[in-house]
Amino acid sequence: MRPATVWHALMRPPWRFLLGRWPWLTLVYLLASAVVGLVLLPVTIVTLLLLPLWGIVIGALERRRTRLLGFPHQPSGHVPLAREQRHIWLAVRMNERATWRETAALLLDLVLGWIALAVVFVQGLCLVVFVFVGVSGSRGPTRINLFSDVWIIVGPDDWWPVIPIALLAVCSFAYVNAVLAAGQASLLRVLCGPRRRELARNVERLVQSRAALVAAFEAERRRIERDLHDGVQQELVTLAARLGMVSLELDDLTTHGADTAAARVALDAAQGQAEHAMATLRNTVRGIHPAVLTDQGLRAALDELADRTPVPLSLDVAEFGRLPASVETAAYYLVTEAMSNTAKHSAATRLTVRAALEGDALSVSVTDDGHGRADEDAGTGLRGLRERAETLGGRFTLVSPAGGPTTLHMTLPILRDRAERDASAAR
Repeated sequence: MRPATVWHALMRPPWRFLLGRWPWLTLVYLLASAVVGLVLLPVTIVTLLLLPLWGIVIGALERRRTRLLGFPHQPSGHVPLAREQRHIWLAVRMNERATWRETAALLLDLVLGWIALAVVFVQGLCLVVFVFVGVSGSRGPTRINLFSDVWIIVGPDDWWPVIPIALLAVCSFAYVNAVLAAGQASLLRVLCGPRRRELARNVERLVQSRAALVAAFEAERRRIERDLHDGVQQELVTLAARLGMVSLELDDLTTHGADTAAARVALDAAQGQAEHAMATLRNTVRGIHPAVLTDQGLRAALDELADRTPVPLSLDVAEFGRLPASVETAAYYLVTEAMSNTAKHSAATRLTVRAALEGDALSVSVTDDGHGRADEDAGTGLRGLRERAETLGGRFTLVSPAGGPTTLHMTLPILRDRAERDASAAR
């Protein structure tokens, strides 16, 4: 069976290892290490402050290069960033431990690269000496200075021992190269690979940041709703009251014989526009974040929603009291999205909403009796529901076969710490 890595190859019988591909692969790996070491030396001297960035490059290179020795694919230890997050790439990378481990891998590559260069140079020099001794001896007696004061004389009758010595040296070189390459690759995989705890912490950090963004977004929606309700809406109420007072004054002028027909027409138009503006603003405020959801909870908000839906709405909502604001908001918008899709794209005559607690999670489902074939990829509404559910650690499913019915289902976990954060954000 084919060995998985060079370490397995070293455990094979010598003749199988030496006649296989591993001596050549390890030699190529060491030559590449020598090249990397030669390149890194001037780079590290000239761009010393950019070592972490070069470390990221080396980490990516080594995760791929170790596959030459049979090691499996190794994922990166860095947090993946979306395209819209590229502007914070440097800040994120400089605060990751993986970056500094890869910087250590760069320094290790520099040292081991020069060691590999020295080893390959010595091996090449030995082979050149063996060839020179053999060729010189075969041509006639030759006195050769090996080093310092060591001299040997070889001739046509005694040069042949060079061959077994050279073969033994080549076999030794193969094992030395394999051990050096395997050791370097193993060390670099330790430095350039991910840590399970880091990956779990990164995932947790991403989930928490997404949940915090949702909470901040919902808090901002509530603030806008309060500002509109307490500001612009009250101004419109005051305007309507003043228009009513003007109407009373016109009635008084009419009783005294004044011609107020034109003024009455203008006043009626102004009152109509004010009432239309109030209705529009009320719908806008309700769309941003319904006040009843914040003040009285999900059940009251759904009851209020049932009174103004264009499609008859049947509620089967258990009594579960107040829930975290983020959970209530997600459930509420699940129902409103289902209502909107039913009114626009379905011939449904009834919507059924069911909500109940199942252990430590809220389960909400909305079913219509329309013709089905709802597609999550057809718009952003359903995808937004899925993203909202996943951000809160929940699940969203869509079942909509041809001919119906269509069911939107969302399961949202209820956590105490989330409830406390949402309560503080609401305050």
